[in-house]
Amino acid sequence: MGMNTQMAEETNATTADLATQNGVLPLRNLQLLGVVGTQNSRRALLRTAGGQTRMVQVGDTFRHGTVIAIGEDRVVLAGGVGQRTLTLPGRPKAAA
Repeated sequence: MGMNTQMAEETNATTADLATQNGVLPLRNLQLLGVVGTQNSRRALLRTAGGQTRMVQVGDTFRHGTVIAIGEDRVVLAGGVGQRTLTLPGRPKAAA
C-alpha cells in the first residue's frame, strides 16, 4: 500500500491566518505555534529562533529548558533563568 500524501488534519483558520501575516509571530524568539491533545495528554508545537519546529510534551528537555506544563494556550518551561511561559499569539483584530 502506498503512503497517503494528503494531510490528516487541516490547519485551523486562526493558525493559518497568523502564519501568513508579517510581524505576528516573532522570528527571533522561541514561539508556541499550537497545542494538541487532551488535558491529560497534551503536546505543543514550538518554533525555535532558527526556524526549526519541535513537538514537545511535559518532561521533554531541550536547549530552552524543560517542559513542566502545557495548557490549552500555553507552555511553561523551566530553565537556568527560572520559569518561562509561552502563549499562543492573539487572534488578529478585524479592521474597523
